[in-house]
Amino acid sequence: MKRIIIIILFLPLAMTGCSFWKITSLNSGRLVFLPAGSEPGQVVVKADDFGMEYLSISLNVSNGKVCVGDNELGRVQVVKLNGDVALIIGSTKNIKKGEIPVEKFNFGAIGFIAMDEDENIYIQNKLSQIKETRGAGGGPDGIDFSPSYILSFSKSGELQYTLGQRGAPDTPFSHIERLFIDFSGRLFVMSRTTDSWCVFRFKGKRREKYINLAAMDFTERDEGNVYGGKIDNVKIFSDGERMLISVSYYHNLRLKYIKIFEYSIAGARIEKTIMEIPDPKNVLFDIVDDKYLYLWNVSDGDVKFEVANLDGAIVNNVYMEMKNRRDFYTKILLDESGRIYSYHIMKSGVEVLKWE
Repeated sequence: MKRIIIIILFLPLAMTGCSFWKITSLNSGRLVFLPAGSEPGQVVVKADDFGMEYLSISLNVSNGKVCVGDNELGRVQVVKLNGDVALIIGSTKNIKKGEIPVEKFNFGAIGFIAMDEDENIYIQNKLSQIKETRGAGGGPDGIDFSPSYILSFSKSGELQYTLGQRGAPDTPFSHIERLFIDFSGRLFVMSRTTDSWCVFRFKGKRREKYINLAAMDFTERDEGNVYGGKIDNVKIFSDGERMLISVSYYHNLRLKYIKIFEYSIAGARIEKTIMEIPDPKNVLFDIVDDKYLYLWNVSDGDVKFEVANLDGAIVNNVYMEMKNRRDFYTKILLDESGRIYSYHIMKSGVEVLKWE
């Protein structure tokens, strides 16, 4: 039987109404399809009869273009929505000279990709592959603790600079959880180890902020019991001045509840507790329009979300109909305008869908 993996990344939606029982169902349409192959506009999917051997493809949608990293081909492609390739950075194998804009570059391993409104491209370049797997069997769901740098390329594919933890490439990042670009064009890098999270904010080459969340104590006591708090998620507001910190509290090894805090970056402090979640099935997913929290409701494999405001009140429920897809891998994401997309890796290639 094929191994099916669904990963949820970001999900925004314009709010209409504020009733707890309101349900919004979304439908999808194909945006672009990248067929399996090694030519421009194609991707290589490493698969056998049992599913994907490992996840070698990363993808993002930004500024009306699809950015796809292919570690089998060693290149990043910027693809227009009509399927035409606007730019390739990386290996030039199987590319005819003058066919499309190409900038040769030798990547280690390609990770996250982000693009700002000026179409500068930020690419996580891993120096090696150090994978800690979740559960037996390993595979695409492993956590990669490879040291990484961030490479900044111009719209034309020219390498502009390299970022490490201090800006200049002196110390690489540990496991990168996410890249994010705020409305001011500042790049955020969320980095973590097994026990800690760090947030870096860059303006061009310069590191503006460094926040070590490991220095915060999330221990709570109630009726003689001690609950140890562990950060499970960090999300940045689009203004770049605040972030959400989701903390899971445990009694011994048992999860008791989750709390979501609003943190002021300028004030270097927690401003307030937004909500406490007693049901461990509901986990923080993202912040949308700097107003709404999306909580992923894990239920029978369906894609469902509860939507809460910044007072912690549930205002909507969202359902995404996947129509019993049997893809190797699925990821849901959004662009800088809040449009919802998903990409689906299958043996024949990668399908990108838009949800409305």
